[in-house]
Amino acid sequence: MPIKVPALTFLFITVFFLLTSSLKAQEVIDFDIKLAGFTIGQMKATKTLAQDTTTYRLDSKVSFWLFGTIKVDYHTEVKYHEGVFINSKVSSKTNRGNFISKIWLEGNEYKIDANGYKYEHEDIIKDPIHHSAVRLFFEEPKGIKVMMAENLGKFSEIRSHGEGIYTTHIEGDENKYYFQNGKMLTVSMHNPIKNYEVKRRE
Repeated sequence: MPIKVPALTFLFITVFFLLTSSLKAQEVIDFDIKLAGFTIGQMKATKTLAQDTTTYRLDSKVSFWLFGTIKVDYHTEVKYHEGVFINSKVSSKTNRGNFISKIWLEGNEYKIDANGYKYEHEDIIKDPIHHSAVRLFFEEPKGIKVMMAENLGKFSEIRSHGEGIYTTHIEGDENKYYFQNGKMLTVSMHNPIKNYEVKRRE
């Protein structure tokens, strides 16, 4: 004899299933941005996993003095679908101008429209992208030799220098990353305005 489930109970079960199936797994990491030993801003790194899509975000604000006050409001958002890079948008608002860089998958190729401070680059890439710079804030690049720099729209070489130390190389610039137990602790960043350091908050 079939078991009858009351309509109200069935409704609760259905709603509960829909809510739990749509829940997003999220990881948030806070960083301090330092220049010459002084904290000049903060960065929040967020990784959100929803079904088969992973979204990475970096949000930061800095303010410092360099022959006048420099303010930078910087945001990066990158999406991966089943481990494949789908699109990215890097936007920066500064008192030296506002800039946006975009990369998006169109058919079997990536379109690139990158703009930054004294930098412009447009291109089409047919090679797949499996790794990009934003992921270094969440995971150690063991075995990874190349990544996409979302703000520049160009591939960057990744070199390993012993346990937990890596450098990326692009356009003659070098960033240096330090990891411990798979977690990124510090990175020394090259920037066309001023080099700085991003340090994981305790």
